[in-house]
Amino acid sequence: RRFRLHDLLPRLTRAMVLCKPCPEPMLRLASNFLH
Repeated sequence: RRFRLHDLLPRLTRAMVLCKPCPEPMLRLASNFLH
């Protein structure tokens, strides 16, 4: 299934605005961060 970037951009923008920033040490604890 292909993604239509034109349709996804508003949703991605809204998610970025609504999500709280995560501190970097917490991101580093995630197994898939910088691997």
